[in-house]
Amino acid sequence: MSGTMSGDHAPTGTEPVAAGAPAPGVANPVATAVLEHLAAVMDTAPHDQTQEDALGVLHSVVSHAVGLVRAADWASVTIVRSGSPFTIASSHPEAVRADDVQYELRSGPCLDAALDDNVYLTGAVHRDDRWLEFGRRVHAEVGVTSVLAYRLVLLGDESADAALNLYSRAPDAFDDDDLHEGLLLAAQCALLVSAHLASDRADNLLQALGTNREIGVAMGVLMARHQLTQEQAFVMLRVASQDTNRKLADVAREAAETGEVPQRRRRT
Repeated sequence: MSGTMSGDHAPTGTEPVAAGAPAPGVANPVATAVLEHLAAVMDTAPHDQTQEDALGVLHSVVSHAVGLVRAADWASVTIVRSGSPFTIASSHPEAVRADDVQYELRSGPCLDAALDDNVYLTGAVHRDDRWLEFGRRVHAEVGVTSVLAYRLVLLGDESADAALNLYSRAPDAFDDDDLHEGLLLAAQCALLVSAHLASDRADNLLQALGTNREIGVAMGVLMARHQLTQEQAFVMLRVASQDTNRKLADVAREAAETGEVPQRRRRT
């Protein structure tokens, strides 16, 4: 996880993100807990579903984030696409409410983390000059005082940005250990979000390829049966689609099976 630390209320002493690392040869308890939880989810889900449902696993991991990063009361994951942010997973409704305040104002540590490649920390968001309106509202409306936000480094998708958002009602809630544990959790969430987005792209691509294949087969059938050119066959499909008020893919599927395009029913 790349990124620099940004926060006026970060604990003093050693560098926050690096602090709290376990000694050599000692397993980090949060890393172990995250991996054990992921393994449990994978073991209980059908194999084919596990391959496809990264979003379901992400929801499960985020819902357990509060127990993994002990200072957090609520957690969520934000995705920003084409300038539009939305919450893809959350542990509690309060996290979604806090996210929505940021989306409405277009200001807040989670949006900054997603877009700026930083880790953002505040222990008194209602007094933080960086997000005055957001801090005042999220504190009054949701009860948030401390926020810790990590950018999620997504693999193979430059069209989206994402962040892990951890909220707490307590002031100066997140210490060095929380920062390090959140970093490990963010790495897992980044992989799951990447897998989900890749699955979305693959599904859309397969759907498009399937539709194009059906149209291509139908054109070939019409060309062979009616001695048409490619352009004439496609025009025949398009006209039939318009006349019958049906999707082009549906018309193509029927034409491929029957060798004829469907005709508009005439009124009697």
